[in-house]
Amino acid sequence: MSPHTTSARPTAPHRVPSHEGATGPAAPEEGGSVRGVITAISLLGMLVVGQLYVAIPLLPDIGRAWGVDQASATWATSAYAVTYAIVSLFSGPLARRFGTRTVLVAGVSALAVATACVPLADSFGAGLALRAGQGVFAGVYVPLVYAYLNTHMPASKLPTALTIVSACMAGTIVAGQVESQLLAAVVGWRGTFWVTAPLLLVGAQILRRVLSAQDPARSTAGGAGGRPASRADRGATRRMWLRLLPLYVVGLTCSSTLTAVYTSVQLYGPPSLVGDGQAMLTLRATAIPALVLGVLVAPLLGRIPARTRGAGAFAVAATGICGAGLFGGTAAGLAGAMFVFMLGLAAIGPAVVQEIGTTAGVAHGVTATALYGFTLNIGGGVGAQIPLAFGEVRGVGLFMSALLGGCVVLLVVTGRRRRRAAYVTD
Repeated sequence: MSPHTTSARPTAPHRVPSHEGATGPAAPEEGGSVRGVITAISLLGMLVVGQLYVAIPLLPDIGRAWGVDQASATWATSAYAVTYAIVSLFSGPLARRFGTRTVLVAGVSALAVATACVPLADSFGAGLALRAGQGVFAGVYVPLVYAYLNTHMPASKLPTALTIVSACMAGTIVAGQVESQLLAAVVGWRGTFWVTAPLLLVGAQILRRVLSAQDPARSTAGGAGGRPASRADRGATRRMWLRLLPLYVVGLTCSSTLTAVYTSVQLYGPPSLVGDGQAMLTLRATAIPALVLGVLVAPLLGRIPARTRGAGAFAVAATGICGAGLFGGTAAGLAGAMFVFMLGLAAIGPAVVQEIGTTAGVAHGVTATALYGFTLNIGGGVGAQIPLAFGEVRGVGLFMSALLGGCVVLLVVTGRRRRRAAYVTD
């Protein structure tokens, strides 16, 4: 968080102008356009990000189709996540070269084609290659939509917009699995991908209509006129990246926890869940009300400084995952624990993204958010493999809750250091 927003008084979120020739954010979206942009980004985000988690309920079917066991089939999730993460690093340069809207529309359109090809795989290697191909085209989505919101939303609406979009995309860990399980029961695991592909194509065209062609990232990229950065500029940039580092660490931890816990439940959950598709569906759906509640309280939480809000949200999430470790032997215990975890998660994403946007400013906003997207997806890929090291839900839950608790400490400690630095500067 910027030194100017870390004081005790609550202030409206703002964007820090860059010291490298930033031209300022684009004109904010207004009225109906705000609602249209948020709705389009949120719903399409559930389809795009949901492709990361859609394979979890399909592990038995995918394993049989590709000739491997369920444990090996988890690489279908990791293959998507790894390429998604790597490509997200290039979303900033792509947006500056071609424009945010153009890159988003092209990426989602290509993702639709790749998604339709996944069911055609007839071997484990081909399946992983096609899942990795999905990740290549999906990788631009999360960093660019967050950067778009940070530069186009009115400051008064930014926390709510980020919460809604973040909750929808975080909710894909639940909604993606629910959708996958329901569709597979009707059209089979291959049909799950074939139903999603045309929806992605429609979503790409909706994005083309609702997103603004104005692009502060492109204006900023050309604003410096090739002038070499001064020593002071370079020093300020280094300090900015150091302030962002803790936010990337907590993002990595959060996303790995999401994938690890749900994958462990699929592989090692109570027999009453693993052997009962309806019970597993109910468990996944239990977390949805927590995300809805997070959206409803977003206007109130938006008054709290982002870093403080994020630390509190991580504490709630850690409590939930600890409960999964302690009471994960029963369906009811898991349902309650996952509700608490998702309640915390609903506030984590928007707080971290807002903090990144404020710290990075317009000139570095897309690159900083792209790196955040990279850490999220690396976490998602790593999280799919963590359960294999424990072989049980309890061990995964307790281990991940300890890591989330460490995130609370990290945010609190770095927040105090920044406040002290701000007081010295003032």
